[in-house]
Amino acid sequence: MSNTHIKTKAEPLEETQGLQEIVNGYERASQNTSNLLQSTEMSDSTWLEHSPVCTKIVSANSNLIYMSSAGVKALKIDDITPYYGKPYPFYFFPKSFKDTMNEHMLNVKTSGKDSDLEAAVVDIDGSELWFHSTLVPVNDGNGELDYIIIVSIEITNQKRAEIDLRQLNRKLEITVTDRTLELEKANARLKLLSETDPLTNIANRRAYENRISKEVAFAKRTKTYLALLMIDIDYFKRYNDYYGHVEGDIVLKLVAKIMCEALPRATDMAIRFGGEEFLVLLPSTNVAGAVEVAEKIRKNIETSGIEHLQSMIESILTVSIGVSALKNEELTEKKLLRQADDALYKSKNNGRNRTELF
Repeated sequence: MSNTHIKTKAEPLEETQGLQEIVNGYERASQNTSNLLQSTEMSDSTWLEHSPVCTKIVSANSNLIYMSSAGVKALKIDDITPYYGKPYPFYFFPKSFKDTMNEHMLNVKTSGKDSDLEAAVVDIDGSELWFHSTLVPVNDGNGELDYIIIVSIEITNQKRAEIDLRQLNRKLEITVTDRTLELEKANARLKLLSETDPLTNIANRRAYENRISKEVAFAKRTKTYLALLMIDIDYFKRYNDYYGHVEGDIVLKLVAKIMCEALPRATDMAIRFGGEEFLVLLPSTNVAGAVEVAEKIRKNIETSGIEHLQSMIESILTVSIGVSALKNEELTEKKLLRQADDALYKSKNNGRNRTELF
């Protein structure tokens, strides 16, 4: 059996909480540093040597006087005595730490007040270590600075926990973002599917209903025409009855394809409105332009030469088209559709295979 561990949904949250507890624990330890200094006799070298806290004593001119064993061990220094009387911070520390420590030491000297800092150093081998340090000035009997006590608590684990926490939070943010994008894409696909006729792969009635109100509003705002074509395949029921529904579906797809190829702009919209009835929505198109597009569609279908032996007017497939184009106050959704329907009825009454304007 495989020992592969599969993470549960709860584990990222538990991991985050665990890292946060580590961070909080080190913060509480750092806050107790000043109290530790005030309550402990720092001259007790025995206590200092057994303390897990790194304690340093630096002279007024910034030379190291003393470092406890905790600091020596952390920095992997074999013998600290050669460093006594030498400048602190040590030469092998990063420049960023030396600059920060020197700034805080100067602040302690000039203000006479404690100072805290959090920064990274390196041990003698170059490995990074993080410390939270408290600098405390100690004056002589004349009130002049005698030396500075620097008490440091190693917070490397805390910093690693903070880094892990940030990385985990970032991963969670990326996951949420990715899931959100996936959801948006899925919703977009669902919307497209819900507004697409599955047979002809053009817009369906729902897509038209979602679009028409926007186009009417745009036409009124810009004071331009909005045109609508209503197209019906002549004697399509007779075609279906004679050739069969499979051939009828093929014809519907061919008609939709010819319609789309005849539309000159991306803003024009071909719609299967129901059965053998189609619409074409033409934004910013006046009467003449709408009739021109309608005639192009009608002629292209006629010249395609699709056999229709059951037609009452031709032996090939034809369509009848009604045209409506309105603007300004006359334009409404219902009126535009009603006029196109009336014009289509007129086309059928006048012999079919023709374009009529309301």
